[in-house]
Order: sequence, then C-alpha cells, then structure tokens
Amino acid sequence: LLIAYSKLIPQIQILASIIKRWAKSRDINNPSRHTLSSYGYIIMLLHFLTFSEPMSNGQVETIQPEKDKGQDQQHQNRQKQPPSAPAPIIPNLQWMDLTWPKSPLHTPYQEIQAKPQNQYCLMQHPTETDFWVNTHFNRLNDHQTTKDLQDRLAARNHPIPPLAILLASFFRYYAFEFDFKKHVVSLNSTLSHGIMEREQKAENDGWKLYGQTLSIEDPFETFYDVAHVLKLATFQRTKKEFAMAYSKIIDSVTGSNNAVWNRENISSQSGHDLIDWICEPLPHDD
Repeated sequence: LLIAYSKLIPQIQILASIIKRWAKSRDINNPSRHTLSSYGYIIMLLHFLTFSEPMSNGQVETIQPEKDKGQDQQHQNRQKQPPSAPAPIIPNLQWMDLTWPKSPLHTPYQEIQAKPQNQYCLMQHPTETDFWVNTHFNRLNDHQTTKDLQDRLAARNHPIPPLAILLASFFRYYAFEFDFKKHVVSLNSTLSHGIMEREQKAENDGWKLYGQTLSIEDPFETFYDVAHVLKLATFQRTKKEFAMAYSKIIDSVTGSNNAVWNRENISSQSGHDLIDWICEPLPHDD
C-alpha cells in the first residue's frame, strides 16, 4: 500500500523523508520509549493527504463531508449552485472507485460505498483467527493506471500546492486541527462517512472511548492501534513538536524573529536551511 501511494506524486516520498528525519531528530520516533514508529507517521501523512483538498488560494483545507456540515450551511448550499465534489490531494487507494481512473478526464473523484468481500481480497489473519483482513486497494500494478491517475490529479481545478505548503499544513493539521478526543487517524475515513470516530472504534473493536492520546488505525489490521505505545506525556510532547515545526515555517515565511528561536535573519534562509532548522536535533542534558 505504501509503495502504491509513493507512485502517485513525488511529493509523497519527499514529505515522508522530511517527516521521518524530523521525528527522529526531535526524539519522537522510538516506540520503546513510548513515541510513534515511522509507520505511524506515514499513516498520519497519508490520512492528511487523502482527507485534505487544495483550495483556489493555494492553501489546504480539511475536507468536510456534507453530513458534518451545519444545517445553515447545508441550506445555503441548496440555495446556490451545487458545490463541486471534494477533490483530495491524493485519492484514497483503498476506497477510490476503480472505474474513476478510466472515466473522462474531468469526472469528479469517486469512492466506493463499501469494500468488496470476496475470495480475492479477504485473508484470514495468521494469529487472530476470528479476524479476516480485507486486502483490497488499487495496487497501481501497471503503468497506464498510474498515468491515468496522475493525469486526473493534474487536470483538476486547483493544482497540488507547493511542498512547503503541504509540509506546513501537515504540521498545522495535527498540532491544532485534528480532534484526537473525537477522531481516529484512519485511511478508512471516507468522503461519505467522514473521519473515523472513536465511538465507532469503541463499538467495533473495543478501543477506549475517552482516550487521552492519539489513536491510529492500521489500514488492514483495523483492530490494531498503531499509536498504542503513546503515554500522555509523550503524546503532549509530540503534539508540541508539531506546533513548533509549524511555527518555525510560518515565522520563516513572515520574517518574524521570534525571541524564542534565538536566531537571526530567519526569513533569508534557504529551503534546505529551513528543513535543517525544523529537523534540528533535540538538545540533551549531559
């Protein structure tokens, strides 16, 4: 699945590389010390990319399913022209309608309502004998399918934002926007049902309803919480690191010489310098 996503746009591999370097440098990438694994960060990145859409102003916003909109906003939409269908930065390869890549070029993005349940995609779990893994996703095994998808991403109204915008938006999303008390990071979040909720995971898989830390659903072993290693203190520190990375990018763009940074001329630094700054190793006490 991760390899298939990496074929879609080059930004995915670059973002993943930066995020893994950042997490390791800031000492929040060690499950044995109650911080997230690299796998966990990659799922967080893919959830962000499949549930956010580029806007006309070049920014990125979280997709808001119609069912989650307030009654006033739904009424306004009915009074106006029908809104354009959500167009995530990248399609969700587990839920994308497999006919969409072959449809006319400007056909709106489409998802299936339910995953297929057949002998080709269901596999009994090797250790959890009562659990069947649904392995369905678009594997992008042939060059033409990959090209068709890339053509559709290039043809939509709003192009994929620059790498810096994507990186800043990723940090902002998990520092300030993602409601970890209500939602679960999941690639099974769909446009029709919205972001996976803790209540659903508690009912289906016995997860804690009132968790104090982030939860990340494994894309296939959906009963497994990839973020179960987190403790409250390490989660709070991880969230602080997200906020700090976002602040560094914004201050670099605006030229704000924040006294906290003790750093001069941050607005004149190159992109490489900014990445080095974000990934600055966490100082350790001797």
